[in-house]
Amino acid sequence: MKNVFRKIKNFFANFFTLNDSAHHIAGGVALGVFFGILPGEGVGTTLVAATLLKFNRAAATIGILSSNMWTTFLTLPLAVFIGGKLFGQSKKTLYEHFYQTYNLGWKYFLSKVIFFELALPLIVGYLIVSVAIALAFYLVIFVLLKYFKVQR
Repeated sequence: MKNVFRKIKNFFANFFTLNDSAHHIAGGVALGVFFGILPGEGVGTTLVAATLLKFNRAAATIGILSSNMWTTFLTLPLAVFIGGKLFGQSKKTLYEHFYQTYNLGWKYFLSKVIFFELALPLIVGYLIVSVAIALAFYLVIFVLLKYFKVQR
């Protein structure tokens, strides 16, 4: 058990000593968390985006691994609620649309009705939830990095 705590302590010690600015590290983590929450995105997308935005790729990898696809399921109710509110639909209606269209097959999957009444509210809800959580992670990591840099 002590070995596990030592590994965790070493991980955080190494994380806070990444040779980059607090903005780039916090931005990398936030980007990873953002793509980790969105359904269907992965490590490759995160690394490409981190490279293009000049964020720390190691921090982005840590961010996406800390918010893998299981957090997508945890944020689903919040995304349904927000998307439903923005598009004037109740979460019950969105769930009903999902279950009604679930067994229709692929030819209905990309239909206008399914896209505008089901997929679009969910996509917008997930985008808002992902951005909000990523911003929170950015702020927390940025403040911690600034605090630890002052302490050294």
